[in-house]
Amino acid sequence: MFYIKKVAILIAVLVAVVFFTSQTPPANNLNGFFADPGSFEILSSYKGRNNVLKVNKSKTQWNIARYSLAQYRGKEILIEFSADVRCEGSVVSLAWQVNNPNYPTISMFGDAPLDKWHAMKGKMIITPTQNDAMIYLTNYQMSSNAIIYIANPIITITEDNPLTPDLSLRPLKEIYANDFLIGTITNYDGLYMSGKYFDLLKHHFNIVTFNAVYPHMVTPSIKGGVYQFANADNILNIAVRNNLYVYGQNLVYPGEEPAWMTEGTREEVIQNLNNHITTVVRQFSGRINIWEVVNEALKPNITNAEARGDWKRCLATTQNTSWRNHRWYDRLGADYIELAFRAARAADSNVTLYYNDFDLLALNKAEVVIKMIKDINDRYKRETGGARNLIEGLGVQVHIGSSHLSQDLNFNFNNARTALQRLTSLGIEIGITEVDISTSGYVRGEGRDSVMSDRNALNQALLYARLFSLFKEFSAHIKFVTFWGIDDGNSWLSEGNPLLFDWRLNAKPAFYAVSDPDGFLKQHGVSTRR
Repeated sequence: MFYIKKVAILIAVLVAVVFFTSQTPPANNLNGFFADPGSFEILSSYKGRNNVLKVNKSKTQWNIARYSLAQYRGKEILIEFSADVRCEGSVVSLAWQVNNPNYPTISMFGDAPLDKWHAMKGKMIITPTQNDAMIYLTNYQMSSNAIIYIANPIITITEDNPLTPDLSLRPLKEIYANDFLIGTITNYDGLYMSGKYFDLLKHHFNIVTFNAVYPHMVTPSIKGGVYQFANADNILNIAVRNNLYVYGQNLVYPGEEPAWMTEGTREEVIQNLNNHITTVVRQFSGRINIWEVVNEALKPNITNAEARGDWKRCLATTQNTSWRNHRWYDRLGADYIELAFRAARAADSNVTLYYNDFDLLALNKAEVVIKMIKDINDRYKRETGGARNLIEGLGVQVHIGSSHLSQDLNFNFNNARTALQRLTSLGIEIGITEVDISTSGYVRGEGRDSVMSDRNALNQALLYARLFSLFKEFSAHIKFVTFWGIDDGNSWLSEGNPLLFDWRLNAKPAFYAVSDPDGFLKQHGVSTRR
């Protein structure tokens, strides 16, 4: 939800132009970490840390420091990493990544405060490691004179596959066969589409959110450039070959588009929008069942007074949503939403079109989205003289998080039930698009998969049980329920262990709660409060 889950994706894609020509570290290295010759020195201590690799950005390329994985080529390995990192000089963000398909991130932080040590750590399973694979520290928008200090970097690599999924468990897709589809994400780098991850995915899920087509992932950085579809095609083809229903995410996500798309006259910006949507939709035509056309166009924290007024006044703008630019709105106003849906419908008449947003189980925002969709659909049907809606589905994100997880948390199930009753009155499909329950609030993890207390594990499970009991009440209207990931270790909120499986793919109490929500609640003496 919000911008947080997109930060690592943005960085990974921006640095995907980097390849390394040398695998042999110089003799002078720190725990196997090295940098370009002449760019670094090793310090015995610096600012309270020992064993420090100092790298001068002006004397190196994009990668700051690296660690060769060439000896593990062709093997499935577990990487566990830690280091303290300090920046002196302007830098927007730093990320430790792997030179593997799509440059997955082990650990990162953004808007780095200067002159302060940052503990960076994480773990990742590489399956398998590619030729010339490396772990490396990279940056985005770092000043040329920046100095980076890396203290005591440590890597532990385990060759034996630590993943232990139990494929004898009854599949969730079978349990909910009469209710709705059960899904997860493919992950933007296709992580879940191979190895034991994919074995577990195929076992439990029958719909995937294809989230490798965000605008910044496929769209050329300059006008007239070439769209980058190879990675997305590979991931999508795996899903199609395995008969998975596919939800495409997304065509328009404010702030995720390259700047050139919203530059020029109003007519030119509309043409850019139409061309982008037409190009992407037609590229994947026949393979995607649902397109998420517009994502998160409404602002957060809508008041009662705002909900009673014009829905257009509740749209997110660059001014009222501080973490994201809304250039489409800045240039086209509220019209950009309907224009996007009309372009998608013209590009493919067979695909189902969805709008997606967060906090839609809060009553005020639910009322606003109802007004918006009804206004657009009514106008479209009047103009076309038909009965088909332009917006045919509504994606409802359900991210729940708290640093003090309790049974009720900050989630009001009575309000959620009322909101679902109102949303289903639209007469369109409802998709529960992004589900997770974090024990550490909306804090992005770093593959930490921290140990859960028994109490937190149980309370999380009870919340999942109540949530799925609620979804079952509305199963006649809900097309699918999709988790925002499979395992805690790879979650965008990994520090809060928000999913059904731990990093080894072992089922948690939350899994058993989802498998039988009413039975789980009864077992623990909790009412569903219907």
